[in-house]
Amino acid sequence: MLPTLFWIFVDLIPFIVAFQVEPQALGFGIGFVLAVLIYLFQKKKFGEVTTIIAIKVFYFFCGFWVALLFPAFHLFDFTQLFMYGILTLAAVWSLVIKKPFTLQYARKVVAPEFTEHSLFLASNFWLTLIWAVAFGLSLICSTLYAMALVSGEVGVTLVHVWNLVGLAATILVRPIARRYFLNKQG
Repeated sequence: MLPTLFWIFVDLIPFIVAFQVEPQALGFGIGFVLAVLIYLFQKKKFGEVTTIIAIKVFYFFCGFWVALLFPAFHLFDFTQLFMYGILTLAAVWSLVIKKPFTLQYARKVVAPEFTEHSLFLASNFWLTLIWAVAFGLSLICSTLYAMALVSGEVGVTLVHVWNLVGLAATILVRPIARRYFLNKQG
């Protein structure tokens, strides 16, 4: 699980760095460059790019131009909203195109002979579905916070709760799926 978390962290680097840099046009420019570099690295090393980083390239490109053309509109105030919007979009889109985003990360750390096994594919489908719901609920909580319908403490706490649900699923789904598969085999 730690190698998978490492690759997820790598995909978050553009967010982590970009949202620390002012002016925001420079932050988005740096985020775009980092996202493109990660995109190119993934394409060269793994032959495919995660859905999340592909969406981030587009996001940082658009964010750069919005920040450049409308500097008074402070996009960084909506960091959490954008982050969970991108994660929700990436998770849902990866299910639609039948390339669950968790599978994209798992294939980086699991031996190739296991990656086409029905148990591996099914558990990653369910993990991605659970994360899509968790990200979607986090997006709703972020939206409520951005609209000042809930306090910052409530909004952030709820977001963390849904992230913990996703993390618990990440830990529990594979053993449960394995047990189900073995019971089904007899």
